[in-house]
Amino acid sequence: MPGPLSAIAGMYSLSQVKPDDVGLIRILQTETPSSFRLICFPESAHSTAYYLSLSELLLPTVEVLAIQYPLHTGFGDGTDGEDGERLTDSPELVDRIFGALGEWTDRPIAFFGHRVGADLAYRVAERLERETGTPLLTLFVSGRTAHWGMALGPPALGCRIVALAGEGDPKTPLHGVRAWRRRTSGRFDLEVFPGSRGYLDSSRREVVNLVHDQLLSHVPVDAEWETGAEDKGA
Repeated sequence: MPGPLSAIAGMYSLSQVKPDDVGLIRILQTETPSSFRLICFPESAHSTAYYLSLSELLLPTVEVLAIQYPLHTGFGDGTDGEDGERLTDSPELVDRIFGALGEWTDRPIAFFGHRVGADLAYRVAERLERETGTPLLTLFVSGRTAHWGMALGPPALGCRIVALAGEGDPKTPLHGVRAWRRRTSGRFDLEVFPGSRGYLDSSRREVVNLVHDQLLSHVPVDAEWETGAEDKGA
């Protein structure tokens, strides 16, 4: 069983997170046992508070946890500059996040990555499938284009990918967001929201409804979780 929790900024952490640590922050939920876990990869080390408000709108069947990045790194400002790109591709950071998941993958899980966090979510999802044989239920990639070169061979992931984008975001043109389709052999969906880069706030309820639709509608809550044939497609 996971260890005891300690309070941090209105949320609950799995351990005391030190400046150099990678950890998980568990958003407070009701006592209702959850059927799914949504692991969130924020855009920066200082943007985890958003997921508290997101959790408040989600049904208690979805337990929300957020990755806490090392606080001393250049990742903390949420920009997409050289530091952000370097850390996204850092095998050490991916290793540390993968290790922090620990026993929290004991039920159906989904990843939600925003901006630079989408890159990290993809890398950790790839590692999870490759080393454990356990695919995600869904990988949500938000406000980010799939900018890596295509490797030879089949796509690295088999899970469903849902890409979110702002209609008028000049930094994430839709043709780049659609490129996420080539990262999975599973189903791909693109959801476009009005406005530019602030759609997670302005369309918060729509984002929550999307998460519910993906996690709850396509998989019976009381069924044994497995990758169903209905999840395969273009």
